[in-house]
Amino acid sequence: MNTTNADYFTFNAHNTMLLIGQSGSGKSYLAHKLIDRFTTAYSPNDLKLALFDMKQVEFVRPEDVKPEYLLFDVVIDPEAGLGNLEELVDSAKARITEGTKSPLVFIYIEECDMAALDHARFERALTTLNKLAKDANMKIVYSTSHSSPNIVSDKLAESFELILAGELQDIDRARLNITDETVGLEKYSFLVKER
Repeated sequence: MNTTNADYFTFNAHNTMLLIGQSGSGKSYLAHKLIDRFTTAYSPNDLKLALFDMKQVEFVRPEDVKPEYLLFDVVIDPEAGLGNLEELVDSAKARITEGTKSPLVFIYIEECDMAALDHARFERALTTLNKLAKDANMKIVYSTSHSSPNIVSDKLAESFELILAGELQDIDRARLNITDETVGLEKYSFLVKER
């Protein structure tokens, strides 16, 4: 297992990540750093961002994200978001069928409002995207402070290649197979669990 910070933070080794932890644990900071790295490394022709910000706090200011990188407007409505997520599934399937690798699509989902609205529909779309991500040249981060099974089911958690988990209750740590032996990232209060 490659445990260098650079590989985790630039997604060299993984395409899908569940970022889970309590408010204030650094999830948003990490997400912004990932997006900054991608927008620094790629031109708007080579990278598109699909951003779901249900809390409407991460990407509301003009300086939060460069509009030329957006695949579509930042999604703030859970119902519309479910439709956008399903469209991304269709796009991933088409990209694989057509052999399209460009642009790289970075998908960031902040919080669980879509999952709470219709968990079955959300889980079906996200687990499918996670399965297709590598072949479709997509990177996915689902960031949530809710670790309950009705938000992050075992099936959904298992579909991610990487889990970064902050402070969780023991029952959730056990359910997600996160132990004290799990590799830590020195700069953040997250644990790395590779799937």
